[in-house]
Amino acid sequence: MANRKVLQLEQDHQDEKLFAAVKEIEDGLETLEETIPVYTPDLQFFENLVAEQKQAMKRKLIKELAIFTVAALLIVTSVLFMLYQVPSVFFILQGVVTIFIMAYSTVSFVKQVNGT
Repeated sequence: MANRKVLQLEQDHQDEKLFAAVKEIEDGLETLEETIPVYTPDLQFFENLVAEQKQAMKRKLIKELAIFTVAALLIVTSVLFMLYQVPSVFFILQGVVTIFIMAYSTVSFVKQVNGT
């Protein structure tokens, strides 16, 4: 019975310390919030930021689309030129590309199976 009272007193003392610590932390946080001003940017700042990002993305898209179009035209032109002017080179190139793709796929598959 005496042990229970001692344990209860110790528990109450620890609870008081815990509440005092929580109170000090809350007071400190309130003081911190009062002393440091919180700056919230206005809506116009975010609208300008979004507009700039959209313009940058649009310029990047146009640039990438132009590069893709030029590269595609060069590839198609060279393939058609080889097909109609030098068909043997075209078929040799097709065979080389096919063998390369098969070898690359096989090596990738073997690496994946071996776990390396």
